[in-house]
Amino acid sequence: MNKILLFTNDLELGTTLSKRLLHANKKVIFVDQLYDLDDDADMLIIDLDDEGIEPKNILKIFERSPSIRVIGIMNKMRKNIWNNYREAGCEMIYLRSSIIKNIDTILSKKN
Repeated sequence: MNKILLFTNDLELGTTLSKRLLHANKKVIFVDQLYDLDDDADMLIIDLDDEGIEPKNILKIFERSPSIRVIGIMNKMRKNIWNNYREAGCEMIYLRSSIIKNIDTILSKKN
């Protein structure tokens, strides 16, 4: 079973995502602080709309865990911010409305 970290303050999104991930036989760990990551996790799904999250946070995640896959979530795509997160290392960024529909595809992709 793979470990997937989930960083979001959106209770509805977190609940729905965790149900889908558990159904896919993944272990889900909710993360309160980005410096408190589980070193042997395979993926981090992060809410990029959360206050205090910036591209430099993504860079720090990779300094600590270079092999982790980082998937971002946004309410609304903003091109300049999207580019900054992609350059920082987010594998992909999904709209909140589409992350649930695409979770099986995300899980099947390898780095």
